[in-house]
Amino acid sequence: MSSFHVDKSKFMIIYSFLFLILFNIIICVNMSEEDIKSTIESKTITYGSSLRIQNTITKYYLSSFGMNWSSGSGLQIVTAVESDKDINSLFTIKEGETYPIKINGEPVLCGEVIRLEHIATGKNLHSHDFKSFITNSQEACAFGEDGNGDVNDNFRISCYKQEDNDTITGQTEFFLQHVPTQNYLYINYKTSKYNDRNCRGCPIRGQREVSLTTKKDKQCLWKVIGGIIFSSEKEQNEPSNKADDNSDTDL
Repeated sequence: MSSFHVDKSKFMIIYSFLFLILFNIIICVNMSEEDIKSTIESKTITYGSSLRIQNTITKYYLSSFGMNWSSGSGLQIVTAVESDKDINSLFTIKEGETYPIKINGEPVLCGEVIRLEHIATGKNLHSHDFKSFITNSQEACAFGEDGNGDVNDNFRISCYKQEDNDTITGQTEFFLQHVPTQNYLYINYKTSKYNDRNCRGCPIRGQREVSLTTKKDKQCLWKVIGGIIFSSEKEQNEPSNKADDNSDTDL
């Protein structure tokens, strides 16, 4: 297993700054994260929001933290975690690199190209031609500084059972297709977990590998489960209806 490295003092500073950011966002929208979570399926997903994104088949959440692989790409590790309270599983949604700027609170539409910026580290979800550690598929990692990266941070948000230009809500299941390679962000539900056999002594045991695949199936489906969402001007709070879970991977 590759070793890891991290600047702990810098990491703690980032954590403190993160809590201040979240506190200010909550005040601005006058809604707590618990309120958002309880009504998430009726909420319009908007640009500038800080989202917790779940893989629908494994129920694990997209996550990252301030450690890099010491071999391979050498970039920041991206995994998936089981807890819905992990501060490292919050990402800000924003327009794609080289795409027109989106205003905070503007609805995200099916088919648009986006980036996901990891709040705690300021790096964007990213992919390239390196192989992933467990499944030997395409590596997912985090890249950039202060939200600035490159076109390999671009993902097209392709909705399941919705048309392009439809508004994305908390009920929407979607694929994240990496624009440069056309592969799909996914979690292999059978072989993706880090454990003592494939990751002895490493700090990500119990988490799952996030990578990209050419096969578009239900292992590639994601949805927004929580976070801090900027409300659009026309949006009203309404009761939510829990969508049925899928137990297989075939579309």
